[in-house]
Amino acid sequence: MSRRKRMMEDLDRDIRDHIERETRDNIDRGMAPEDARFAALRKFGNVMRAKEDARATWGFLWLEQFVQDVRYGLRMLGKSPGFAAIAILTLALGIGANTAIFSVVHAILLKPLPYPASSRLAIVWSGVGDADRAPSSGFAFEQIRERSRLFEQIGGIWVTNAAVTGADDPQPEPVKLAEVTSGLLSLFCDRPALGRLFVPQDVAPNAPVAVIVSNGLWRRKFGSDPRIVGKTLRLGPIAPTILGVLPEDFRLIFPGDSSIPESPDVYVLLPGRFTNPEGPEFLRVVGRLRPGATFAEAQSEAAAIARQLRTAIKGYGDQNYRLSVIPLHDDDVHGVRGVLTILLGGVGLVLLVACVNVANLLLARAGSRHGETAVRSALGASRLRIIRQFLTESIVLGLLGGAAALVLAWATLKVILLLRPEPLLHLGAIRLDAAAFEFTFAIALLTGFIFGLFPALAAARFDLATAFRTGGRNLASGHRRSRMALVLVEVSLSFALLAGTGLLVRTFLRVLRVDPGFQPANVLSFTPLGGNYRFLHQLQQSLGSLPGVQSVSAVSHLPLDESVANWYDYYWPEGAPPDQQSTVMADFRSVLPGYFKVIGASLIEGRDFTDADDPAHQHVAIVDDDLARLVWPGQNPLGKKLNISDSPAGPYQFQRDWVAVVGVVRHVQCHSLTRAVRPQVYVPFPLAPRPVSFVLRASVPFSTLPGSIRQQVSRLNGTVAATKFIPLSDLVAQARSQSRFVAFLSASLAAIALFMTSIGIYGVVSCLVTLRTGEIGLRMALGAIPADVRRMVLRNGMAPVVFGCLVGIALSVALTPLLAALLFGVRPNDLATLAATALFLSGVGLLACYIPARRAMRVDPMVALRYQ
Repeated sequence: MSRRKRMMEDLDRDIRDHIERETRDNIDRGMAPEDARFAALRKFGNVMRAKEDARATWGFLWLEQFVQDVRYGLRMLGKSPGFAAIAILTLALGIGANTAIFSVVHAILLKPLPYPASSRLAIVWSGVGDADRAPSSGFAFEQIRERSRLFEQIGGIWVTNAAVTGADDPQPEPVKLAEVTSGLLSLFCDRPALGRLFVPQDVAPNAPVAVIVSNGLWRRKFGSDPRIVGKTLRLGPIAPTILGVLPEDFRLIFPGDSSIPESPDVYVLLPGRFTNPEGPEFLRVVGRLRPGATFAEAQSEAAAIARQLRTAIKGYGDQNYRLSVIPLHDDDVHGVRGVLTILLGGVGLVLLVACVNVANLLLARAGSRHGETAVRSALGASRLRIIRQFLTESIVLGLLGGAAALVLAWATLKVILLLRPEPLLHLGAIRLDAAAFEFTFAIALLTGFIFGLFPALAAARFDLATAFRTGGRNLASGHRRSRMALVLVEVSLSFALLAGTGLLVRTFLRVLRVDPGFQPANVLSFTPLGGNYRFLHQLQQSLGSLPGVQSVSAVSHLPLDESVANWYDYYWPEGAPPDQQSTVMADFRSVLPGYFKVIGASLIEGRDFTDADDPAHQHVAIVDDDLARLVWPGQNPLGKKLNISDSPAGPYQFQRDWVAVVGVVRHVQCHSLTRAVRPQVYVPFPLAPRPVSFVLRASVPFSTLPGSIRQQVSRLNGTVAATKFIPLSDLVAQARSQSRFVAFLSASLAAIALFMTSIGIYGVVSCLVTLRTGEIGLRMALGAIPADVRRMVLRNGMAPVVFGCLVGIALSVALTPLLAALLFGVRPNDLATLAATALFLSGVGLLACYIPARRAMRVDPMVALRYQ
């Protein structure tokens, strides 16, 4: 005999002895034997009830019952492995998709930036003319810093290309050079890994030139030398002193359109103060608010400063100069917030479909457990106790699904990272962290409660006598309408998700067909760091002689390359009145002859540049067809004159110039494939020398070119480095990456929802056939042919599908306008997409109903009647 059994027998004997003693005591007090025993039992019951209430008050009884419910739930799932596997897989798909997208959302939208007091960091944009997100001029930066009272610290940054040479390594290395004000780095870094950061004294007139280097450059160029502070490095024609080394994890997180790379290699101070109000806009300005100051107050102050500048300086008034103060984190994510919100809504719909599907499974299972429920009720279990048991089982199922979901979420994140959406990878490290685990646990509990509540209520809502009398068949039949209603909900949710996916996929297909204005195939670009016009001209001739190279040229800003700060300024035609001379902007590009031929841009009329287009001859320009239509509608633009920003007149300074239009080229999509930002003006390189990127059209594999190109560059100038070898087709693919990313993920989510919906429809119709087996047999015995049975099953099964599609159309009409910002070439409520979605989903539903219908057609009437 086991120890537990002996203990239970001893307890029963003690209870009987106690009741007998109490009964004898009552008889001794004069009570009748029957009354004495009843009083003893009532007293014992009151004592036991009081103890149980006390245990419940302290949670002991609840805890014991909860453990019992969990154990029983696990045993029941073990008895139905097929049901458990389907339910866990369904939940894993729904919860796993949510965990993966939540990990992305948490890393990008919710996690604070890794900077000191990051919640108080703001970026300050200038507004000039029709541009609202323009950089600031050096003069405007000085005015903001001097006049602001709400910023405790403010800094500016501009990034360009350069080449450095180490003391032990004379080979020049291409680097990103960040020119910053003294307060910029301390906004993003508490302390460097070695040395110190810049201080205001470093910009004194007699202060030596100094730099701060990145951790990566320190490791690869200086071998992690801990004594690097105080040494020098060769930076072009100067040899500045190294003040410090930044931490290993330091990186700059700026908005994508700011053209500030994540990891510049060298930081150098901007020279002196800026006193010229007419200087160009090139600085990205960031500041930290004082504690207690709000961004709304900072915006009001910035608007007042802009108003003062417009009043005091004519040029600022002519340009309608403005200032915008935006939280840095909000501005960093403004380009991806809409995408992530849409994806989060999509996985939410998938999770709802999964919940409905599992609720349908549990509802069917509750009907098969009518005997168990009846016995529990007969033994005294209340409806609340039955509901709690069923809810505990569903929560256990949800937690098991959540555990499996973590594996699927990990795999999904791997796929997301393989797609390499650059804006997402730039903004944060995407991984499964503690927050993702907490989210998965919370959502598993919540979904377990949601999908388990309705079946639990249905299981507890029955008449005990009827259940025993009918064997539970009425209970199962009563669940039929509920399950049909759940199918309707499932179909409508899937319809909305499929309709949105159809719009996004059509958008991506439209983006694939967009003509970028040039032919990127077989064109390779690279950037030489340094070199004057003579060097660039010689390099163009030298590269043109390489085997397989068909044509060579250079441009200051490659199309669709956002890594280089854009160059744009005002333009106006000859004869424009003064009030129309600083109102419209164009993108400016400095090019070498032959550029349009290399990239495959179409020269509509006029001529290309030649080597004779230099400052000594007539100053000329080529404009795109957008500008020609805006300025000279219906006229021949050739020979017309424009006033543009042209030749450099000193560091960060430009002057105005009159140029004659000698050609018109078709508009090139420079910023985006789906929108034209500004018209374009092209000027010969000698009129506007700027850092350029070379472009080569070649008939040989690109892998054979970098070595030959570096040899030619080194032969012409040993101090110039060639870097950033990028095929133009890669830039076009990157411009399509967001549409591809959203379309792929939404299609994946829609496929999951469609799979679960088809399984749900099949399961409901199969159950319907099983429940109506007797009716089907009777109909066939009375003369119904198999086609009649098939028609009946299809009609009953397709009814919730058809109504679900109608509800889904209404839901899609309400939700798809939220996708408007992501669509291109297609309307949110596109009738063709809605109709195609309805036909496709109806076809899937018809197929899911047809399989059980065929089974119903083969029912043997005699077997069915015996079953009945």
